[in-house]
Formats: sequence, structure tokens, C-alpha cells
Amino acid sequence: MMRPKISIIIPIYNGEKHLMDAVNSVIQQSIGFENIELILVDDNSSDNTKEILKKLSSNYENVKAIFLEGNSGTASRPRNYGIKNSTSEYIMFLDSDDELYPDCCRKLYNTITSENADVVCCRYNITSKNFNTPKSFLDKYDPYIKLGSVEEFPEIMTLGFPTMIWTKIFKKSTVLENEITFPEGECYEDVYFSVAFYLKANGIIILNDYTGYNYIVRTDEDDSSISQKFTKSLVKKQLGGFLKLMNLIDDKPEYNILKSELIVDMTKIYLYADLDKNCQCKFLKIMKPYYKDYKITNHIQTAGLPAKIIINLGIKTFSISTNSAIILSKLFSKIKSKN
Repeated sequence: MMRPKISIIIPIYNGEKHLMDAVNSVIQQSIGFENIELILVDDNSSDNTKEILKKLSSNYENVKAIFLEGNSGTASRPRNYGIKNSTSEYIMFLDSDDELYPDCCRKLYNTITSENADVVCCRYNITSKNFNTPKSFLDKYDPYIKLGSVEEFPEIMTLGFPTMIWTKIFKKSTVLENEITFPEGECYEDVYFSVAFYLKANGIIILNDYTGYNYIVRTDEDDSSISQKFTKSLVKKQLGGFLKLMNLIDDKPEYNILKSELIVDMTKIYLYADLDKNCQCKFLKIMKPYYKDYKITNHIQTAGLPAKIIINLGIKTFSISTNSAIILSKLFSKIKSKN
């Protein structure tokens, strides 16, 4: 078998419901499935996922099934194993309940090889019963954005599509040479990986007029995405990932937009989570220095002016005292329960 052009890594935990939709979207790629190495990494699933993977790896010589012992709780460990076991020069990531559009691999691969770039990004579509794909601040920019480094266009470092790993093709040598990995046991792991990669990348291409990824958000009670469940455990993992990210970019003013958006996102998670008072106090104690440093004039790339004013005033309220933050969260809970 000839060396594949792209290794696509799918981390999986209890993915039997939707896994084959993701796999079929890879098999049907216009670049030709024979040019793809599909790496399926099971994080010790308890459903029928393992049997599906065994069957796929026996039916296709370019499908690798990896079975991890114990469940790690995030996609980081499976993705790290996927990178270690990949054999192609370029890697992509796909979540087990999402899909690639048919031309995605060919479009990204042709661009990254012809431009000799380190990373190529495309746009994504959101499929959800509850909301549509939001407008992006990138809509006002050129359809093809070519950068030598992220410092030429720091505005791309937001929590929007630029920091999502599944809209990209990466040059694997850059990952290995700089020892870039996904932090294990924490959330924001995909943002961390992207930011760490951007810091080292030479050659960044954004296909601003091309949508290659379908991000599927499930909110039904019996079939909801993990990111929709704001549990105490999730908040702890998000907080750990947040602190790791802030350490990575703390001394880099060009990432101020991302810092602001991370603080806003953590506050949203805090408000939506069902935490007891003790957990709330611990969370707010850790976040206090970030709330104190947060400027009321901060620019939130993903929000319009009215929303930005409300968000910034709310964040500054959180910096006043723990009690005021807890009172605000109680008011938010009441409003949320009425809706």
C-alpha cells in the first residue's frame, strides 16, 4: 500500500449512534479513500463502538483501530495516540458525530501542498435544531487569506473557527518538531493545540469562501453533545484548560482578543452550570485576577456593539465581589428556568 496523503484522526467514546455517518463522510471524499489513512481511537467505550471499529479495520487496510484502556474523559488522549500512529505528512481531525463535506480533503490537501503552508483552514457549517450557523467576523475579509505567521493577522485568534482543529489540515512535521500535543484531562484542548500550533506556524492559509466541515450539535435529552452538558466535572476541566491556555498566551498582547473571549466563555459556562455555593466560590476565587484585569473596553470579535457593552459590564460586575457574582448567577438561573 502506498503512503497515504492524509491521516484523519477520529477520537471516539460510545459513538455507535453516529460514528458511521462520520466514517462514511471520509470514505466518500473526492480525493479518494485510498489516499486517506483513517485512524479510529476508542477511549474505552461501553457500547458497541469497539465491534464497529474491529469490523472497519478488517474490511479496509487503510483503517487503523486503536483501543485505549480506561476512559480519559476528553478527546485529548485519543488524538495524541492518533498523531503517534499516523504515517502521512498531513493530519486532520474529525469528531465522531460530525461530517466532512465531500471535497474537504482534496481542497485542503491541494492548498497546503501547493502553497507549502503549515496549516490550511476552511469554514464550517452548524447543523442544529435550535440555531443556525452564526455570522463570522471573517465575512468582511477576502475569500483567500495568506499569512506568513499569525502576527500578521492576530484577529484570527478568537474562539470562532480559526481555533477549531476540525476545520484544518496540519503539517505533521511542525507538530512533531515543536512537541505540540493535546493537554490530557482538560477542556479547551482543541483551542490549546491550535494556538500552540499557530505560535510556531510558518505559512497559514484561510479558505474564507469554502465550507468543508459540518459541525452537528445535538440537544435532545437522550442524544446531546457532551459540550451541551455543563456539569461540575466539565467546569473543572474547562477551568484547567483555561488556565493552561492563559499561561501559553499571557505575555503576548496580540492575543488579547482571545484572552477576553476565553474569560467571557468561562463566565458563560459558570452561569449555565449547576454549581453549589462552595464550587461557585472556588471558581470565582481562581477567576478573580482575570476579572480584575478585564477592561470594560475589551473587544469581543464575535459580538456586536450592544452585546459587547452588556458583556463587558457584566464581566466587570463579577470582579467587584464574590457575593455580587453569586447573586448575578442566581438571577440568571431564574431567567433561564422561565425560558
